[in-house]
Amino acid sequence: MKNFPHQINDLEKLFNALTIIKEMQLSNIVLTDENFGIRLARAEIYTYRDNQLSIEEYLKFENQKPVSKRGYLTAARDIKRLFQLLEFIYLSPNKEISLSTSALQLLSTESEDLRKILWKDAFFSLGLEGTDGEISHPYRILIKLVQDFPGIDSNKLLLALEPENDSNAEYERILSLVSLDLDEIIKNIGTTKSMAKNAVKILPTVAVQVGDVIRSKHKVYPITNEIITEDEISSIESKEVEREKPDYRETSTDNIATNPNLSEVTNTNIDLTSAIRIRQQRLVEHQEIVRKLAFLNDKLGYTLYEGKFDCFSINDNKALLYEVKTLKDSFTDEEKQSIKGVGQVKYYNFSIVREKMGFQDIENYLVFSRKPSDLIIRFCKYESITAVWCIGDDFFFQDDNGDDMKFIPD
Repeated sequence: MKNFPHQINDLEKLFNALTIIKEMQLSNIVLTDENFGIRLARAEIYTYRDNQLSIEEYLKFENQKPVSKRGYLTAARDIKRLFQLLEFIYLSPNKEISLSTSALQLLSTESEDLRKILWKDAFFSLGLEGTDGEISHPYRILIKLVQDFPGIDSNKLLLALEPENDSNAEYERILSLVSLDLDEIIKNIGTTKSMAKNAVKILPTVAVQVGDVIRSKHKVYPITNEIITEDEISSIESKEVEREKPDYRETSTDNIATNPNLSEVTNTNIDLTSAIRIRQQRLVEHQEIVRKLAFLNDKLGYTLYEGKFDCFSINDNKALLYEVKTLKDSFTDEEKQSIKGVGQVKYYNFSIVREKMGFQDIENYLVFSRKPSDLIIRFCKYESITAVWCIGDDFFFQDDNGDDMKFIPD
C-alpha cells in the first residue's frame, strides 16, 4: 500500500498552511521543517496535546526530543509533502519556494464554493508514485470505489492507496478485496493496522468536505446521482415562470442558450445541496458550449434554431443538428451522458426536424465538453452521429483515419 500524508485533513487549516508558505516565500524564508513547523504551531494549525503549555514552553519541551520525534516537525514534513503531491509548491535544492498557478488561484479565491472546486480538481489530479515507479490517482480510485459500492465501510477506503497504477487489472484486484473484513484486507495487502488507520485520515474526509461523498455511521455514500446532468433544468431554475419548452424556434447568438435563473442554494441537506450545485455548474458549462457552437455556425452564415434540441442550424445546402453533453471525470458518467445524448439526437431528428420542420437531409452531432473515449466516438459513428468536443473556443472531431481535426461546419 502506498504511503500518503496523514497529518491534517481540514481544508481550512490546509488553506491557512498554504497561506503561511506564501508569506514565507514573500519574505524569502526557506521552507525548512523547522521554519514551517514553528509557524504551523504558532498559527494553531498544528496543535499539541498539553494546551496548558505556551508555544515557547512547548517548543522548548519538543527540542529535548530526537528530531524524528518532534511533532511540529512531523506535521511540517507531512503538509509540505501533501502540497508537493498536489503540485501547489515546488522547492529548489536549497528549499526556496515556488508556488504554482493553481496554488495562487486557490489563495486568491474568496468564494468557499469555488475553493471547494479548486481543491477537488487538485485532489483528482494528484498522482502517487509507488516503489516500482508506477503512478496511481488515489482520490479518483476512492470516488470510484464509493460509486461502485455505496455504503462501503469508511475504513475499507484504504484500498484507494493499494493499486500500483490506474489500470483495470489493478482496480479489479482491489475490488476482490472489498468483501473481506478489515483484518483480512490488512493481511492480504501486507500492511499494518496503524498504517491502515492512517490511510483513511485524509482522502475520505476531503471527499466529504468538497461534496463528493457523504459519511454516515462509518459508511460512505456517493452524493452524485442519476439526476446530476444539465438536462434537469427545471429542478434548478427559479420557479417564477413555468412553461413547456417549445419544440423549436428561430434564434440568434444573442438569445440562444441564455444562462438560467439559478435559485439560491441553501444548506438544507448536505447531499441535496451538493447535488443541486453540481447540476448548476454543469448547466452553466453546457450553456457556454452551446453559445460557442452557435457563434461558430453564425459566422458561417447559418440560421440558428433552439428548442428541445440544443442547437439546429441551416443554410442553403446543409441542416445541422447538435446536442451538447458535459462530462465529469468518470467513464460511468461519460457512458450515461452519451447514451442519453445519442437517444436525444435520434429522437429530435425524427420528431422535430423531420416531422415538424420538414428537413430530410440532416447531419447529426453529439458535442462533448471534453474529448470522449474512443469507444464513445465509435459508438456515435455507428449510430451515424459525429462526436465533437470542445477545447477552449474551438471544436474538434476524429476523421476516418483516427486523427483529431478541427471541426468547421462547412
